[in-house]
Amino acid sequence: MSKALDITIRDVLYEARRNNKNIDKNKIFKAYTFAAEKHKNQKRKSGESYIIHPLHVAYILASWGLDTQTICAALLHDVVEDTNATYEDIEKNFDEEVASLVEGVTKLSNLFKTVEEKKTKNYKKMFIAMEKDIRVIILKLADRLHNVMTLKYLRRDRQIAIAKETLELYAPIANKLGMNDLKKDLEDGAFKYLYPRDYRIINEELKEKIKENKNKIEETKKEIEIELRRQRVWSIVKIETKNLYGIFNKAIEKNIKNIEEIKDLFSIKIVTRSKSDCYRVLGIINTIYSLIPGSFKDYIAIPKNNMYQAIHEILIGKSGVMFETRICTYIMNNVARYGITSYFSYVMNNLNKKRNLDFKENLSGIRDSLELENPKEFLETLKQELLGDEIYVFTPKGDIKVLPKDSNAIDFAYIIHGKLGNHIKSCKINNKEMPIITKLKNGDIVEIITDKEKINIQEEWLEEVKTAKAKKEILKILKKNKQYPKQEKEIEIIANDRENLALEITNVFKENKINIESLEASVNGKKAKIKIVIEIKAKDNIKNILNEILEIKDVIGAKIDL
Repeated sequence: MSKALDITIRDVLYEARRNNKNIDKNKIFKAYTFAAEKHKNQKRKSGESYIIHPLHVAYILASWGLDTQTICAALLHDVVEDTNATYEDIEKNFDEEVASLVEGVTKLSNLFKTVEEKKTKNYKKMFIAMEKDIRVIILKLADRLHNVMTLKYLRRDRQIAIAKETLELYAPIANKLGMNDLKKDLEDGAFKYLYPRDYRIINEELKEKIKENKNKIEETKKEIEIELRRQRVWSIVKIETKNLYGIFNKAIEKNIKNIEEIKDLFSIKIVTRSKSDCYRVLGIINTIYSLIPGSFKDYIAIPKNNMYQAIHEILIGKSGVMFETRICTYIMNNVARYGITSYFSYVMNNLNKKRNLDFKENLSGIRDSLELENPKEFLETLKQELLGDEIYVFTPKGDIKVLPKDSNAIDFAYIIHGKLGNHIKSCKINNKEMPIITKLKNGDIVEIITDKEKINIQEEWLEEVKTAKAKKEILKILKKNKQYPKQEKEIEIIANDRENLALEITNVFKENKINIESLEASVNGKKAKIKIVIEIKAKDNIKNILNEILEIKDVIGAKIDL
């Protein structure tokens, strides 16, 4: 995280120059002067001058080694949204590149029918800008990090909204870009405000466990250091603890009631020089300590989708303390901590374009989500792409494909190629014929069998697939063949007003998987008139839905223009 609240432009310039020798200090100072003038009469919720926020965002980006244009954009990122400055002013005073970065992170100001629609429009705008320039999302992540750091100054409802969005969107994007340190900072910062009671309990329990096991884990670290020196293996050995939100998530996922049940609460990271040294260290460690069965994971042989590489396993120390060991090279450790920004000086100088493209490819699910028109469908699919666990599945030739957890052979086919998914007829999973909607597991070998003469797509597949790529391609074919016509219809409901009436009515649509585009309610005396605009598909039985609404207590009548 960034420094204390007394940060100045000098700090930004020093940090920028320290991490990137190609920085233009004069241009950055000019951006600061422009932003300070535009924001001079504005205050943040904390009561401080508004320029404090852009300075912090710029400092964060400078510490990551970002270039002059991005740091300038950080200083200017709120002037179009919050002052009388325009895109043209930025372009004229700086350049098109800086103006484009500022435009990419500026929210839309239009009025929208629903909160979902507003979110969708703003996310799509940001992601489209990110497609052109990956620095847009990195700037947005730095902006969100400082916002999370200053949540204490906001109303409780704003704290909850920002913290929830951070955990559902921004922390997973940081993870996709391999920025593990940032991911943890965002998670723990948001966790503190979204679940304050759980945060306090876990924080206290972790402090107690650290105090209780400090000597044991320190002794284990020394044992490892001594043995590696004896075997003449260069290494750096560090003790780390699981972040608070990671503990919270693990407890929910595994239904853990006591923090002592978390086996990877403590970890010992061993950083060495080469890949071959990593496997040598693994052999040495396994001769000293006992391995917990099923805990070994080799992310060097099969890197994670965000390019993370390390060997993981959980061991029992001589003192009885359990710990996870993570073995990696110095370069792997740098990538694991800083992700795409660890390559940025190379990327910006066009010396390592492939790395930039690799990280962009990790966000391909977001790219496919952009083509989903329905706001609710877009947000749900985006969340699945970002939050879902990943599985590693093999083609018959041994190529690895990474998919969201619970994906099926249809998803797998579309990840390989759109045309393959369109013509899928059946599949073999581990050489055994299985239904194409069978959920895939880690390590499955999947063979897709097609009928090249026939497109076999069915509307029901939309409910089964998990990837945005599959949904996008299926919708494209269904619309082309006019099998998936959507239209909006307005339902008017008259009822005796009472508490929870609207909730019970909207639940009918939710249970029937029908999207509500807008809802208006007016009350005259004891009578309520509710108008709901819904989006229906050919298969939806509206008459049955109307009958369900009429069965709700206090509903007098309901009509729709069919």
